[in-house]
Amino acid sequence: MGFNILDLLLPRETKFYTYMEQQVGYLEKGCFTFKELVGTIETMSEDAIKKELLVIKDCESNGDKVERTIIEELNKTFITPIDREDIHTLAINVDRALDILNSISRKIEIYHIRHVPANVWKFADIIVKIAAEMNEAIRLLKTHKSITGVATRMHELEIAADELFHVSMAELFKERDPIHIIKFKEVYEHLESVVDAIDYVGKIVRGITVKQG
Repeated sequence: MGFNILDLLLPRETKFYTYMEQQVGYLEKGCFTFKELVGTIETMSEDAIKKELLVIKDCESNGDKVERTIIEELNKTFITPIDREDIHTLAINVDRALDILNSISRKIEIYHIRHVPANVWKFADIIVKIAAEMNEAIRLLKTHKSITGVATRMHELEIAADELFHVSMAELFKERDPIHIIKFKEVYEHLESVVDAIDYVGKIVRGITVKQG
């Protein structure tokens, strides 16, 4: 990325990178907590389950606060490090991923799910990996480095999630219990939506780097 004399004449407000890293950090923590939850839920006490669900809810709440801060600061900042529209789009899509993740967690609570199919854990593993890649994408954006490798890995994870979704739905509809089908159809759809939202953030970051040259 070339030297820009305007960066010296008109210093850009770089606090937005810090905000974005905080927001993505909450998403990463939420994804990791969800993976731990679904991986051990069958052996966990009710109190332990509630504690893990609360961690995810707190991640969503804290991420939402960061998103509001970003919006407020955009309205007060003259020069941003990247286009303000891109910052806004990044913030709302990271928040969307957190909202969906929290929604899945609420379903576990509402439906009193205490046993999950193996594919739910596989999905959780994918969202942990793609959230980590998104974190790396933001870090590289901040340091003006290429994110080509990260974007490729994120897309590969999104493809893997699509395939896992189709396999999971095929297996699900072999079940005889209609209540089980209804519960986990919604869970799988939400899990795929989390991956899609995170992958979309990766595409946004890649677009930003292309614009910057």
